[in-house]
Amino acid sequence: MSLHACVIGCGDMGKQHARAWHARPDADLVAVCDPIEERRSALADELGVKAYADCEAAIAQDGVDVVSVCTPTCFHAEIACFALSRGRHVLSEKPLATSIADADAMIRTAREHGVLLSTSFQSRAFPHNARLKALMADGSFGAPLFVRYVDVRDVRRKMAMHRRSMNNGPVLDMACHYFDLMRHFTGAEPISVFATGHVFGQGKPRLAEVDDLAIDAADIQVRYEDGHVLSAFVNWGMPEGCENVASELIVSPTSLARREGDAFKIAIAGKEEVVGTKFMGPEPRIANLAEAIQGKAELEVTGENGRIALRVSLAAFESIETGRAVDLTRPQE
Repeated sequence: MSLHACVIGCGDMGKQHARAWHARPDADLVAVCDPIEERRSALADELGVKAYADCEAAIAQDGVDVVSVCTPTCFHAEIACFALSRGRHVLSEKPLATSIADADAMIRTAREHGVLLSTSFQSRAFPHNARLKALMADGSFGAPLFVRYVDVRDVRRKMAMHRRSMNNGPVLDMACHYFDLMRHFTGAEPISVFATGHVFGQGKPRLAEVDDLAIDAADIQVRYEDGHVLSAFVNWGMPEGCENVASELIVSPTSLARREGDAFKIAIAGKEEVVGTKFMGPEPRIANLAEAIQGKAELEVTGENGRIALRVSLAAFESIETGRAVDLTRPQE
């Protein structure tokens, strides 16, 4: 079975999705779409496929089976729901959406039309995260976990990353990876969130055109079932040229894992192993969705997974605004 794929959005992630679909022996990339002519034409010429300016026309063409949505987050729901309602399976870049209402619409539309909706949480497939998942699944790593992630960068070059109305900064666009990984590792659900945040990008020359700056510096603590605790510090508002800093630390009563450069060291009961941290791109998520469509595998990352991570991000924004912890066990309005 050859799947006919269409990629919406020809930016950095769209290029990665398009090249990954194009490389699969069980898929044919048939179209790419982007409102910017230069971007869509360059990618279409590279891969020998048709270029579209209009996403609905690209999705609605005969024979499309699956659509990768790689646009700014604010467009995910509209594009995905259009594709899902026409019987196309969808792989949406993360975050799944900007609101719970939009995420629910995507999930509901997939269910109603009997197609698959997946969220492209790439971090699950990184070698060190796959190894941690295996160690935690068999009980080797121990519990409860204290997990600390840090991601500090200078102002991003994509203005959509900094607009509240589009990607809404790192609390939504980056921290969602961490929230998903914690559930992936432990199987535990988040129960409360407390966060503090600021806008560090104010006055930065690169952001002069952005009139709705998102919170770009935040410290977030999430409590999970079974005593697990996740802490994340994200900051995308440092001066241009500032050295980027990223760290990962995972601790249990018996084990410790931490990133050191390109190596990830895992020490359990005095014995240490070193695992790689290679960036995997969207290939593992595309491979799993393709196999799930063909009935060869279960879908590993669902729309519901994206919804849960989104809810934690939105709770972090609520906590920043109110100065209070947010109880995630309360009924949703």
